[in-house]
Amino acid sequence: MAVKQKDKSQRARGRPRSAEADRAITEATMKLLMELGFSNLTIEAVAAEAGVGKTTIYRRWAGKTELVIAAMSNTMLLDEVPNTGSLRGDLRGFHEHQRHGFSLRLLAGGGSTLIGTVLSEKERNPELIDTFRRLVTDRRREQFKIVIDRARARGEIPNDTDPDYLAAAIFGSLVARTLAGMPISDEVIDQTVDYLLNGVLKR
Repeated sequence: MAVKQKDKSQRARGRPRSAEADRAITEATMKLLMELGFSNLTIEAVAAEAGVGKTTIYRRWAGKTELVIAAMSNTMLLDEVPNTGSLRGDLRGFHEHQRHGFSLRLLAGGGSTLIGTVLSEKERNPELIDTFRRLVTDRRREQFKIVIDRARARGEIPNDTDPDYLAAAIFGSLVARTLAGMPISDEVIDQTVDYLLNGVLKR
């Protein structure tokens, strides 16, 4: 009997996490973060918003900082790196993701934008921006480098093209338009990509 109880316990510990619970928790975190800001956000509030118990959250993340970073990461990172067969198509894929996810979630919202939250907490909670850079910014840069490496292999761009500079130009263009209150349409995305490619291909 004792052996059977141990086996059942091991099976319980090995059960996969619920994807629905993960999604509900991270979406609740993003919603409350934009409404309340980092300082006023609590695990209790997230649990209530997501309809789960606090223990469900603590089984997944050690605390508020890790939870917030996980929610940001899910918002900003692409599930799959664009691979359309051309640099133009891949850059457009990055722009589309930024248009629908990155810009809207990081620069829009209620009481606090996400970028504002990260920057405002830099002194009080330096681990937030450090973790943000490590888990979000650095990983997004790695995704973008894959696109540049593919374009180099296809002979579309010179081998010395700087992926970090090109990434900053891409992401910064939509951020600037969002901050200025300018619309972002399919035509704007096409025009921005063409400008960037003209600069890279004509060097």
